[in-house]
Amino acid sequence: MLLISPCMKTENPDSNAEWKMWGDKDPLWAVTSWKDKDKAGANPWTDAEFYELGRSDWADFLKHWKRYGLDQSTAVEIGCGAGRLTKHMASVFGHVHALDISPGMIEYAKARIQEPNIAFHLVDGNAIPLPGDSVTAVFSTHVFQHFDSIDTASSYFKDVARVLARDGTMMIHLPMVIWPCVGRLSWLIRFFRILKTIDRLNVKRKRRSIRGGGFAPLMCMNSYPVDYFHKVLPTFGFKDIEISIFATTSDNYPQSFVLARKS
Repeated sequence: MLLISPCMKTENPDSNAEWKMWGDKDPLWAVTSWKDKDKAGANPWTDAEFYELGRSDWADFLKHWKRYGLDQSTAVEIGCGAGRLTKHMASVFGHVHALDISPGMIEYAKARIQEPNIAFHLVDGNAIPLPGDSVTAVFSTHVFQHFDSIDTASSYFKDVARVLARDGTMMIHLPMVIWPCVGRLSWLIRFFRILKTIDRLNVKRKRRSIRGGGFAPLMCMNSYPVDYFHKVLPTFGFKDIEISIFATTSDNYPQSFVLARKS
């Protein structure tokens, strides 16, 4: 089932433009950007490989989420993409609301995933099109890293807290960083900020090309200071905040998640 969210007061992140483009150009590689697995690569993704990778990764994620504590009644997936994980989430949760801003991604997933307990939502912004206190779990992976700013992430976290029922939990993947406090390593922070400024200028240039109808391969990347979660998430009504870092079986690469519970 595909649901188009009603008009809501919502922020429309600039990063949406490139994600919609990837949904048209290469939906599988955009979700899982492994070397030579793009359409023009030596060994592009097949559907069978793509969804099998999703099965393996979801098993790793679920193991850690259950260890933290999980009510499996109803879940939201923010940024479902082509449904790599959505398909397997349906075997765990009673109902899954899968959200994405890319029509190409949603249509690709719908054509290949037939589980009746999944509702696909095409959204345009960062509001979750569900009533408050209506779900028991919220999940997202490899999505928050593409936001332009932490402010965008904060607006999502605030809405996650709104839709979660009391004691519902979230498990959100995003890159994290711990900065040195003071002293001789402070130059590292300044250097990083210079590099990010250069990167942002390049992003703006490519986005102008996209708006003009061109194809500019682009994935904006952002990381989050670890102290952000413990300072900001409680203001939205979260408790029991934990950071979990573990390697996925598929590629032995460490993935970082924040888990939290609705007060």
